[in-house]
Amino acid sequence: MDNQKQVVHDGWDEYANKRIYKSRGKIGIWRSLGFGVFSFFSISMQGLVGAWLMFFYTTFAGLSAGQGATIFLIGRVADAIVSLVMGNISDNIYKYKLGRMFGRRHIFILIAAPSVLVAITMWVAGMSFWYYLITYLIVTVLMSTLQIPWETLPNEMTKDFNERTKMSTTRMVLAGLGGMLTQFVPAQLFKFFPKTSPEPYILMQVIFSVATFFLVLITYHTTWEHFVTKAEAKKLEAEALEENNGEKPNLKSELKNYFSTFKIKTFRLHMGIYLSSYFATILFSTVFVYYIVYVLKMSTSTSGFLQSLSIVSIPVTIIAGFAVTKFTYRSLYLFGYSLILISAANWAFVAFTRPAHMMVWLIVGMSFYEVGLYILYFAPWNVFPFIPDLDTLVTGKNRAGLFASVMTFINQISQGLASVVAGYLLDFAHFRQSASGAVAQPASATNMIIFIVSGGVGFMILLAMFFAARFHLSKKTFKVLAQELGRLQKGGSMKDVDPHTKEVCEDLTGVKYDSIDFWKKNDDPKFQKLS
Repeated sequence: MDNQKQVVHDGWDEYANKRIYKSRGKIGIWRSLGFGVFSFFSISMQGLVGAWLMFFYTTFAGLSAGQGATIFLIGRVADAIVSLVMGNISDNIYKYKLGRMFGRRHIFILIAAPSVLVAITMWVAGMSFWYYLITYLIVTVLMSTLQIPWETLPNEMTKDFNERTKMSTTRMVLAGLGGMLTQFVPAQLFKFFPKTSPEPYILMQVIFSVATFFLVLITYHTTWEHFVTKAEAKKLEAEALEENNGEKPNLKSELKNYFSTFKIKTFRLHMGIYLSSYFATILFSTVFVYYIVYVLKMSTSTSGFLQSLSIVSIPVTIIAGFAVTKFTYRSLYLFGYSLILISAANWAFVAFTRPAHMMVWLIVGMSFYEVGLYILYFAPWNVFPFIPDLDTLVTGKNRAGLFASVMTFINQISQGLASVVAGYLLDFAHFRQSASGAVAQPASATNMIIFIVSGGVGFMILLAMFFAARFHLSKKTFKVLAQELGRLQKGGSMKDVDPHTKEVCEDLTGVKYDSIDFWKKNDDPKFQKLS
């Protein structure tokens, strides 16, 4: 009895031994799969939306393209606002007993499982504008609220470049598989229902939501996070007070934190790439089914088949995962974007010339697009886990949740604006809505569809290439910065920095090395005595 270790019930450190805080060794493919299957949450909540919801609104709900775009805009703005504060909430929920019991990241992952079923409500036909607005609003806000904490896990589970790359690559492979299924499954369902039936849309959502419910639970049980001890919490609180001139954080200081993320040069470029490229993908996904049905006079099943060619994402993502350890992110971006540009030109060529063997041209064009698309998807999320470390070099803090919030905020704004641009351009071109199936469209509407799917997408990809050409984060440069960060965290002097290391750190952060104040304490005799 005397030899038994006494359990301390302090409401804080007693939770440090919970399973969600325990590292379970080296991260291999199975652990990465456990982390990655959560990506089906966003696919189930929003993946079907991008490809089919606008078409559903204008074909079976009786809404105009402008009304559909308005719903997307309101939902995205609300989502963006929630996303902006969600990272901070997740970062700080450890201050409450509930957050320590269930984990500041894992509590939200656990909530995500039943929440995914709410998405089914979006696909009920014949309802009012307000019904569709409210259901979309709830689904989009839930998605980011619950996904942001999950996105921080690679940063908490490992500091190893290759392990993080493995997790991100696996995530994107699974996301690619899910993306393919969001096209393939509906395409098969459309074959068993008449063109005037809305039933396959709600059925596809039921299938994805139920499957995702169980996949989210797998992520909960196979991942872990860092436990913030009582001693760490006191240190973090003291640093927050010092940074805010002795006052507790308020709205003004929190907004200052959000904007401070853009102090990091690599993050600014990353956001430029992310916003531009995702804007292009939303333009494409919003109007492609219109392009197939109204411009080329083919079926929704054909659109689903073509977009199911995203199956190429699986080998593409795996290859990209290896390539990123050999080549720079910049090279990967530029290669992928070039393929999308070729596909954009192809859509205009097919629409205006109607070549023989049109289906072959469409398959080739879609294959180019999907390869480029999944490089576009892979690279930003593979890059993201490394960016908070650049910030840590400058601030001394781990603000992964904050960066995830800002990144998701930009994503939502980008997608919302793209949907609005597409919707209102269609309305401007006199697009005709329906409540009982597709109707014939005027030439002005079909020409606008071609313009969006080709010219609009191409312009935004060119803008993304502009930012990508200036992006210098890579495995090689990150290794240099990570070694310097580790040296400083162990008490190393800033005066001993290697000139090349200093140059790399300044290039990646955009901050003069000598202007960083946090690590100057390493040369303070008082601090050295305390440590």
